Amino acid sequence: MTLIRAIGLVAAISPSAGIAGGADGAADAAPLASSAPVESQAADPKREVQAGSSPAGPAFSIDDELILQLKIAGIDATDTIIAFGTREALYLPLGELARILDLAIRISDDGHYASGWVLDESQTVTINLRDATLLTAAVKRDMEAAEAIAFEGEMYVQSDILAEILPLEIKPDLRSQAVNLTTLQPFPFEERMRRDAERARLGAQHGRGEAESFPRQETPWLAASVPLADAVLRAVSDSVRGERVEGELRLAGDLAFVTAQAYTAATTKDGLVASLVNVGRRDADSDLLGPLRATEFQLGDVATSSMPIGLRGRSGRGGFVSNRPFESASVFEKIDLRGILPDGYEVELYRNDVLVGSAAKAANGQYEFLEIPVDYGLNVFRTVFYGPQGQRREEVRRVTVGDGRLAAGAFEYDFGAVQRDVNLLGVTAPDFNPAQGYGNWQAAGRLSYGLTAQVTALASLAMAEGGGEGEGGMTLTAGLRTGAGGLALRADGGMTDSGAIAMGAGIGGKALGGSLTFSHFEYRGGFVDEIRSNSRVPLRRGSEFDFNTSLRLAGKSFPSVARLRHVEFADGRQESEAALRNSGRFGGLVLSNTLEYTRQAGTQAPGYQQLLGSFDLATFRRSRVQMRGSLGYGLLDEIALRSAAAEVDYQLDDRTVASAQATYGFKGGGLTLGAAAIREFDRFSLALDSNYALEQETYSVSLRLGFSFGRDPLRRRFFIDRPGLATSGAASLRAFQDLDGDRIFSDGDLPLPEVDFVAYNDVARTDGQGMARVVRLGNGNRATLQVDPSSLPDIMMAPVDRGIEIMPRPGRFHVVDFPIVALTEIDGEVTFRGTSKSSGVSGLRLILLDEAGEIGGTARTERGGYYLFERVLPGTYTLAVDPEQAARLGICMADSPRIVADAAGGFHTVAAQVAACEPAS
Repeated sequence: MTLIRAIGLVAAISPSAGIAGGADGAADAAPLASSAPVESQAADPKREVQAGSSPAGPAFSIDDELILQLKIAGIDATDTIIAFGTREALYLPLGELARILDLAIRISDDGHYASGWVLDESQTVTINLRDATLLTAAVKRDMEAAEAIAFEGEMYVQSDILAEILPLEIKPDLRSQAVNLTTLQPFPFEERMRRDAERARLGAQHGRGEAESFPRQETPWLAASVPLADAVLRAVSDSVRGERVEGELRLAGDLAFVTAQAYTAATTKDGLVASLVNVGRRDADSDLLGPLRATEFQLGDVATSSMPIGLRGRSGRGGFVSNRPFESASVFEKIDLRGILPDGYEVELYRNDVLVGSAAKAANGQYEFLEIPVDYGLNVFRTVFYGPQGQRREEVRRVTVGDGRLAAGAFEYDFGAVQRDVNLLGVTAPDFNPAQGYGNWQAAGRLSYGLTAQVTALASLAMAEGGGEGEGGMTLTAGLRTGAGGLALRADGGMTDSGAIAMGAGIGGKALGGSLTFSHFEYRGGFVDEIRSNSRVPLRRGSEFDFNTSLRLAGKSFPSVARLRHVEFADGRQESEAALRNSGRFGGLVLSNTLEYTRQAGTQAPGYQQLLGSFDLATFRRSRVQMRGSLGYGLLDEIALRSAAAEVDYQLDDRTVASAQATYGFKGGGLTLGAAAIREFDRFSLALDSNYALEQETYSVSLRLGFSFGRDPLRRRFFIDRPGLATSGAASLRAFQDLDGDRIFSDGDLPLPEVDFVAYNDVARTDGQGMARVVRLGNGNRATLQVDPSSLPDIMMAPVDRGIEIMPRPGRFHVVDFPIVALTEIDGEVTFRGTSKSSGVSGLRLILLDEAGEIGGTARTERGGYYLFERVLPGTYTLAVDPEQAARLGICMADSPRIVADAAGGFHTVAAQVAACEPAS
């Protein structure tokens, strides 16, 4: 790749710049008649002898012509220039160098006059060979006859004189036929390259490159859509409940122009045992409910948010509305994560690659990770699901955490009301044990407002229905969020209708080589703060400290989390907790270790303390063998193992996995062995799961059939597929070669098989009809769908739109056609108008403008004026010089060639001319 093309690819359009018209009247003394070269009167038309000339006489001949490589320090690419060399000096083309280096210097008067500026409009340069003068912002002097020569419309300047004019170090190396340039100040193309590199670096810090912008397509809302469904049927036999059939059903789709979701579980022995039903919408663009500008509203089985002080968020039947962004939070917040947990599955939660929680049992079909602290900066939450037959899948959520401040005048809110732990249909499991406050109603609302760019005010109000001691009543809180020296600061106060009060402050941010938060609260009058105690017992004071960092040992990084919590209750009891979690990757393994210390001290009853630990490992890289293992141990009073577990999954083929498990309880429970297998068929999955506890002599065995069903709106037929589609949005896509150029699939177009569509979490390949399905796209978040150009059948084909952005929602297919077209190549030469022989113009940045004025391609002319536009989409284009460069050099296209690239592709050769074109006043 030449230097010209490398710079053209890296460069965005240069900053706007005016043209310096000379200084001290020099422009008037030598007016610019044309920037196109005319035949030099001093040059021999046959180019035989004494080709180089100046008013003082010849300096070099055509025999002194050199073809040299131009190399710039720090730039891998090179370009080629024509120079002239004598025993006395090396002459370099000033005009061509100016175009290559993006400098605003123009050559006129048949090469005898150069004027413009270098890097800054105050750094003017004027060379007038007819007067033999050199004028810059720093010096004005006479020039010797041989220092610069006019030849064929170009000005050739001795290399050491160029070093006086331009901030360059010039080192000719004629043995290797090269000229080495070192810039002494940042040039425009270097600044553009630096900015691009910085954007790439910042993108890499977030785990991805700079996001590419794609056009948004909306999925229409319907009064009723055919729902997507996931169904699971299990034939179960165990020593506790005997033989039975169990079933789970999830449905999702549009109903009354909102998203409706339902989950039910039932058995032949107990009937309905779990239920979740809700309707609502999610929209990352905050376009819901008119003036409320909501991002989400839900009715049915929902969950509310936690207050800064006081009530925790709860789940139950009720309603919820918010305009808060999905993927942002304050460093002083704790977040709740909930979701469907299939029967027999386990789930682990990782935050920034540190294991922070695990769950093996579902509450009403859901897992819950509550009051999870967050780090300042980017938080990547991974929920890893492990199935009973060796299944493994991950869901990733990214949350950006700041100091809690909003922009001046910005307003955020959320409101919710639920009947605690009661689902919409009132369904309970056979072994249901209601928790404290079960069935009580509670409502809570939070408001945040940016008073200024530096200070944000918060307020919240909660009301809870009483049902026992310490329950019920109203709580009002207020607070401020600000920052100082890169740290976030909080101050909060609260009071209840019974007169109890709470006050506290906190600090958070990046410090001590990691991310930390610290808060302390004082309570009086029996204030109940579930956020810090996870109970309804009144408090006296409470402190929390979280510190997250990454340790470096033996050249490896180990993410680490430390947490301290101390609470004093109003009755005098004290409770302290400390936890240290570390994770690391070694080869194909992820290792995690957790230490948790708990101490409780009472006023009358004796206190206790314990120090427990767990060590977990799992294979990270995908292979035929996957392993998981864990050890639980105690380190206080006695050092002893408490439990051990191991699981090995072996992939027999790309659709069959067999697994074996073993667990042992050292403090009771004994040895439990398990074996399982799963086979993924085209339209369903079949799994066998079994375990046996040796000490208790109990067993369990189940045969599971799982599948999804729905209607593909693109294929216009019903389908049955493997399970897992109903909880998320999907897309039905078609790739076709657009032979008639109308971008609509019709009888004359050709479906394209084996074309890959890429989403953030999946790749789907088109079938023989050019159709594919992409699933599990999320709910209400932005998702992009892209065509992989490398999968197209011909390198000279490309999609009209590389990708689109959609807002997926559960149960709905977004339908889209991707027209694929043949590409065109356009080449030619650019010369100056008015020359009697060819005089190619190198270093020009050319653009193709379509009929809407959009840029359809960019290129840069090489030595001799040659240019090449590759992979041009169909359309009608006008060839033009980049406006910024045209303004600096005072040139434009003389004839504005029009080029028609049709849908069949092809190759066009177009010659073009440029001429003097003064910028419009």
